Amino acid sequence: MPDFWKNKKILVYIALAHHTRFISPVVERLAKRGARIKYVVGQAERSQEITAIRLGLDYTHVFDCISDEDEPDVHENYLQLRSALSNCARSGYLFSATPVTVIDKTIHATAMEYVGFRNLVRKEEPDLCFTLHELNRWGKMFAFWAKKCGVPVLTFQEGLYYGTDFGYTGHLQYSTFNLVWGRRVTRKLIDFEAPPDRVLEVGNTHLAEEINRQKKNRIREKKRQSLNCVADFVILLIFSGEIPNIDLLHPIFKAMAESEGKQLLIKFHPSAKHDQVSQWISKIPSKCTPMVQTFVGDENYYDLLSASDVCVIVQPSTTGLEALFFDKPLVHLDIKMNWRLPYSFTDFKVAVKMTPEEFGRAVSENRDFRRLTDKEDVVQYLDNELSDTTHAIENVIRISERIVASSHSPEPEPIDVPATADKRWSIVIQLPEDPASLLHQLEAVAVHSENSGDFEVIMIEPADMSKESARILDTMTGDVLRVSAEGEQIGPAAMNTAAGKARGQTLIFMESNLIPMENWLVHLDNGIKRYGREKIFGARILDQRGSIYHAGIIIDKNNHPVSAFKHLARNFPKAQKEAPFQMIDHVMAIEKEFFGALGGFWETAGNYAFMDLCLRANKRSGSQETCIYLPGFCLTALKDRRGSNPDHTVDFYGKWQGELWASQDTFLKAQRLTGAEID
Repeated sequence: MPDFWKNKKILVYIALAHHTRFISPVVERLAKRGARIKYVVGQAERSQEITAIRLGLDYTHVFDCISDEDEPDVHENYLQLRSALSNCARSGYLFSATPVTVIDKTIHATAMEYVGFRNLVRKEEPDLCFTLHELNRWGKMFAFWAKKCGVPVLTFQEGLYYGTDFGYTGHLQYSTFNLVWGRRVTRKLIDFEAPPDRVLEVGNTHLAEEINRQKKNRIREKKRQSLNCVADFVILLIFSGEIPNIDLLHPIFKAMAESEGKQLLIKFHPSAKHDQVSQWISKIPSKCTPMVQTFVGDENYYDLLSASDVCVIVQPSTTGLEALFFDKPLVHLDIKMNWRLPYSFTDFKVAVKMTPEEFGRAVSENRDFRRLTDKEDVVQYLDNELSDTTHAIENVIRISERIVASSHSPEPEPIDVPATADKRWSIVIQLPEDPASLLHQLEAVAVHSENSGDFEVIMIEPADMSKESARILDTMTGDVLRVSAEGEQIGPAAMNTAAGKARGQTLIFMESNLIPMENWLVHLDNGIKRYGREKIFGARILDQRGSIYHAGIIIDKNNHPVSAFKHLARNFPKAQKEAPFQMIDHVMAIEKEFFGALGGFWETAGNYAFMDLCLRANKRSGSQETCIYLPGFCLTALKDRRGSNPDHTVDFYGKWQGELWASQDTFLKAQRLTGAEID
């Protein structure tokens, strides 16, 4: 679709310049393809606005989106925020990790930004939103209002993720997907409550482009010339926001003063305070000044890295990974810092830890720093951190294109289903690959469906069915119909085909490896009589241990669908009650005529086909009570081997971004359940 992005509107929230580098390559390429880009910045004492000005961007300040008419809203939100922060302060929660000074000006600015982001998203009606992350107030509010307005929003990995682990909870609360660099960060986020299917590995969007720029423009050669260190051994010392006591570095300065052919480049973090940096630089020993150069502010870190021969860090940061990607040996300086972060390059064996004395001695002795780490360890480390660098930008664009297309997808047209219904039930089974499970499933359907009305069984066969499974199916007699799935997986298209051949009044769609229990159809029939025919009915599904595997779908605090009562005892009292749910999954019973009117299953929904149909049914009826959970309609899951397809995930969440809102607390309250009871 060469013209897909023409006139598509993208809102981009940006902050500091060294963070925008992860978003900019994607946005620039989309702009070349016709997308209309609008940047937005927040307050932050003008630092974000300065970034936009220096980058030459056409931007909007969030305060520009507020008028006098919004003052009552701003004031109301200010009062709520002030009250919430006061309660946190009194409870000690706010100060449990870091002392924070909260001033009235900041509270009021936050209330203004909240209303401003609302007005901006409503006015612009973008097709897609980009922001770095949800970990600051601006990203959180921006993502919230994008979701509120049904606009997909993508967040990007900002760096190495080397901070305290609990700080990454809530990272995917409102954004549709978080695009990360590699496997380690995926695991880290999932371990701290991020929904697994909303963390997508795309690779690093910046490093490969930067490497190409460095090579094409011969940056190393030119930079070393400009720094007058063409023939020198160049050490790049990187400081994070915290600057160490200069006295701790005395052994390094001493080694520099006593050596020839060495240059020390010191790069300060952009967030470091100007007065502190100036004072620190003034204390550098005068005898070292000819071979020491300091850099503050806008000096390009990558150019310095390219010019260097070894990179030295005092705290773990993204710069360490980037140094390794630039094929620079990495040294972690072991000195006292106020903050000790849990991440360590030395634990991964890709950096060598040295005290200032040890490093100074190594410099004096002209040690080969490349010999201090194993190349294979570095290769393995980068492979775990960066799933892709060559095609990362196109990976993001492909996901973005698919997500925008699904968010604008039209409602499916009604499908034709047989008008005649000479059977009560059409049981549509996605057959398992394992012959033993297949036999168990078919026997259970036959035994437990007797004396509950005439039924037929429609079996959807996987394309790669084994010969043993095929022999089992060849022995089947009675009202049995076989449908072959096209492609690698049994999916919505095959289920629609089965529905088009069904002779039953009610369709029952079952995933593979599910075993119906005694009287399952009796309970289903009673439910249909109680609630009517334009409903979708879901089952209580137990696992092999007898615990609850599924009992309706609720939305957790990350706005992500999860099974209610999962892992609780099969006879947990609250799970024995019939109840409406926004969605059900795994097993679905629906009247054939109603199924046809809804347009059947959305063929690109994959494993989300049941939930997608539920959401469409709710939308059609204007109610959140179209799906009914029936505990007596009960099955057992033999296995939990449900696969996943990232494209189906993107399609589903792109389409339903604005409909998935946390309902878990409301559900528990309605059930009069407490967290202690669940535990």
